Amino acid sequence: MTENLATETRIATVIRDDNGIIITTMKACGRVDEDDVKELNKVTWEIAGGQPALKLLLAGGGWDMTRKATEIAESEDSGSRTRARAIVVSNPLKASLFNFLKSLSEKDYPQQFFDKRDHAYQWLMAFKTDGLQIPMF
Repeated sequence: MTENLATETRIATVIRDDNGIIITTMKACGRVDEDDVKELNKVTWEIAGGQPALKLLLAGGGWDMTRKATEIAESEDSGSRTRARAIVVSNPLKASLFNFLKSLSEKDYPQQFFDKRDHAYQWLMAFKTDGLQIPMF
């Protein structure tokens, strides 16, 4: 159920689904460097049609980021590119820990961590409806 074919990068597969949600599935690619981040950001922006998008990141395992990649990811991350982001991690403990850590930092868009893809997707879909009520899981 996708509007576009999947776009492959070295580190991820990116699609835009029928609801307009950008779904990024990370690969077990090892080390992610700044060029990987720049390429992924460019692909995501193009798939989003140059508009802020609802984004679902399936983080999975088998990768980590260099310090420079993290800095670039943070510097290019803003509400001008993201309406809301749901991040799916491997277990409930990680989701809880990341949500706590998220509360210590500021984002100019909503972001939430989940351990279940369905919950993450439902949360993002709430941003598409009028009278927004964000489901809590």
